[in-house]
Amino acid sequence: MGRAETTSPGDEPGERVMTPRRRAVAFAVGATALALAFGFDRFVRGEGRPLAFGVYPSGLDYLFALSWLALVTFVLAPLASRPGMTAIYWKRLKTNPWAVASLCYLAVFLVVGTVGPWVIQPDVNFAHSNQPPVFASVDSGYVTDCVGPIVDDRCQGTLQYPLGTNSSGQGVLAVLVSGMRVSLLVALVTAMVFVPIGMTIGVVAGYVGGWTDTLLMGYVDIQQTIPAFVLYIILMFVFGKSLLLVVLVFGLTSWGGSARMIRSEVLQRRGEGYIAAAENAGAGWWHVVRKHLLPNVSNTVATAMSRQIPIFILTEVAIAYLELNNLTLMSWGETIARDTQRSFPDTWWASTFAVVLLVATVTAVSVFGDAMRDVLDPKSV
Repeated sequence: MGRAETTSPGDEPGERVMTPRRRAVAFAVGATALALAFGFDRFVRGEGRPLAFGVYPSGLDYLFALSWLALVTFVLAPLASRPGMTAIYWKRLKTNPWAVASLCYLAVFLVVGTVGPWVIQPDVNFAHSNQPPVFASVDSGYVTDCVGPIVDDRCQGTLQYPLGTNSSGQGVLAVLVSGMRVSLLVALVTAMVFVPIGMTIGVVAGYVGGWTDTLLMGYVDIQQTIPAFVLYIILMFVFGKSLLLVVLVFGLTSWGGSARMIRSEVLQRRGEGYIAAAENAGAGWWHVVRKHLLPNVSNTVATAMSRQIPIFILTEVAIAYLELNNLTLMSWGETIARDTQRSFPDTWWASTFAVVLLVATVTAVSVFGDAMRDVLDPKSV
């Protein structure tokens, strides 16, 4: 039966390890609690009434919470319960300073994107439109009511709006935080959707082989002929513009590439001697998959995520830029589009900071994902 403790290379003697069974149970309990909260919110409390503490969660908010639960249960908890192995991973990672810098940025991205909108929210105040950042100034004719001092007919920035304001008088800092929440939500929720599907299809196709492999890969070929962006445009006219539709369409249709990568890795691993030894010893397929295949494709999963998540973020920004999204969401794409078109030429900060954060986020995910491919490789020394 399942043991309370297991060991693996790098684990210290007596180290408590959260077993896969315990992680699955913890996730199931958390997911059930979220499902009950969602049902209570929708069918008992009703629309227009807060769930608790003045909070009005949407269906997408519940998916965001579920994705955080998956991240904690299947990524952070195993790292915390195995400090020996985590120390080995860190030793490998810190040899790459760019990867460490990317990890630091992504940690801030996770925290600010999650709790930031609760702390700072953009408020419309047209009287304070086009205020410059604290370190800059703008011709006073561009602003309706300069918040800071006016020197030589130029409005100076102030700490009230450290990054200035946009054409609607919203603080750029608050707008950037709201956009960070949207990008984080897209990254986590789509990953929660496409990773399990791609991993399951790839492992089954690679390990079972035969007609199962042919059938699954044939479906992948058919699915990849239909661009997810085109599918979103079609469904948008049926269900309307929404971020939920974006994450579901791209999460449910973008796992083909990761499935092929995982299948290729499983095909390679299936021929290894330790797989044959386990099978000859009477191990069932589930034991072989759980103990020998899944741990050895983690680096492939990291690679797939590092390739797909930046695409998801950029796609959402493009959809928002084209105003094909929910216009009430302060996405970075919406910020770039609106303030590029409506702001005066000298009010560069309105969209520049959003572009900088977008580039930094996409780069950090790509760099960190590439580094984790090597860190998680079982053949790394």
